[in-house]
Amino acid sequence: MSEIILALPVVFPIVGGLAMLVHRPGEGIVRWNRSRALLTAGLVLLNSFLVAAILAGGVDGERRLVVFKLYSSLTVMFKLDRMGGLFAGMVAFLWPLATLYAFEYMEHEERRNTFFAFYLMTYGVTVGIALAGTLVTLYLFYEMLTFVTLPLVMFPLTTEAVRASRAYLYYSIGGAAFAFIGLVFVLGFSSIETSEFVAGGMLDLARAGQSRNTLLLVYVLAFFGFGVKAAVFPLYRWLPKAAVAPTPVTALLHAVAVVKSGAFAILRLTYFSFGISFLRGSWAQWVVMCATLVTILFGSTMAVKEVHWKRRLAYSTVSNLSYILFGATLMSPFGLAAGLSHMVAHAFMKISAFFCAGAVMHKSGKTYIYQLDGMGKKMPVTFGCLTAASLSLMGIPLFAGFISKWNLAQAAFECGGLMGEVGGGAGGVGRWLPYAGVAVILLSALLTGIYMMTVLVRAYFPKIGEIASEKKEENREGTDAHGADDKVTDPTWKMLVPLVVFTVVILVIGVNPAPLMECLMKIGGEVGV
Repeated sequence: MSEIILALPVVFPIVGGLAMLVHRPGEGIVRWNRSRALLTAGLVLLNSFLVAAILAGGVDGERRLVVFKLYSSLTVMFKLDRMGGLFAGMVAFLWPLATLYAFEYMEHEERRNTFFAFYLMTYGVTVGIALAGTLVTLYLFYEMLTFVTLPLVMFPLTTEAVRASRAYLYYSIGGAAFAFIGLVFVLGFSSIETSEFVAGGMLDLARAGQSRNTLLLVYVLAFFGFGVKAAVFPLYRWLPKAAVAPTPVTALLHAVAVVKSGAFAILRLTYFSFGISFLRGSWAQWVVMCATLVTILFGSTMAVKEVHWKRRLAYSTVSNLSYILFGATLMSPFGLAAGLSHMVAHAFMKISAFFCAGAVMHKSGKTYIYQLDGMGKKMPVTFGCLTAASLSLMGIPLFAGFISKWNLAQAAFECGGLMGEVGGGAGGVGRWLPYAGVAVILLSALLTGIYMMTVLVRAYFPKIGEIASEKKEENREGTDAHGADDKVTDPTWKMLVPLVVFTVVILVIGVNPAPLMECLMKIGGEVGV
């Protein structure tokens, strides 16, 4: 009975959010009172405490809770292992800070009760993905995530928001269909009766070997199916459109909940379902690796071209998510550890960058890059935090992003050397594709420097006057690119505290990555060679 605690941080926020929807205080700004805000904060903090209590009990993979069996091996089960614990812990750390930020950002919005109800439910569903012990459970909560985040994307109820939510729904449903194909075949060829995740893979290799090419094709389809939420090219289009949602939503979509759940699902699919012993050296490995490299370059290039600040960060997310997936496609213990290191680093880097953009929008209404001239002096703390996040995204030493990119490059060289020894397969592609990945990472780092430094240079070294082409862009987009108001300042502590905490974490990981890497190497060591 003690294992019931595994279900509490999943069920608790979902029930709490549903209760908020049922018991509405009335919509409008006035109706959202202090007591309801305190209740929301208390629910979020209590849920993070529950996750912390679970992690404190150990992450040896022996703790599991079977909720019910659907049929035969279709089991809904929660299980705590190291990788799930890492994701759950990261979510539990970020969510209270994101909620604090949202309190100020949403203070002038109507329908806040609805917003925070779905915000709370999303927390529970994301923890459900982290603690999923079977592929069935993962798929179930993966689908639930679409439906609890859809109202958040649609929240502004503008034409753009409705279109964005429609695109998000269509892409997610299509991706779910391909992911379901993977679920069926994995369970059909599984050697585990309960369909429980196993480090190294669930497949019965003797049976799977007889249908090898079919299963490899299924893996590719499932990779792209789960890859919809991870914005793999060409399935990325929903993500930049979702930038119309409020910043607390886009930050969680792009940094924590949705996109990281997609990447996490692919890691589960690769290392704990199919298994790298079955996939490594196959044509399927090189197909998905090529997809990640194309996505990295495409996202970085589109970010350089984009002039809308949040959409630029969205394209940056498209690129950076495939850093994680590139680590996954290296299909080695160190590749898994490297991918996870970027998952952690990117979560803090990107949520900080989005929150900085949101703070500027909240205080000044500025949404385009060319409107940011001189804002660095008016909002010094905000842009100081943005500077740290930007340098980290670029991969500058002493910041978290450098550590994760260094790990990915090392893992790529290790993979290339191993494939060279065994011949590489697929026409020898395996001998050079991991090395090409290193070149892509370096080129993407250069492009990242361009699209992030452009913002900082504008903010700290403003141009005198406006360029004619920028005025035309302003008129075309229908925006008011007025000069910075002298009254614009940094936001209050509710927004600044999360930004400062994220910046500290980025620096701590960059300066002392050993504790994190020790944990990640243990996760990598579990999946075998």
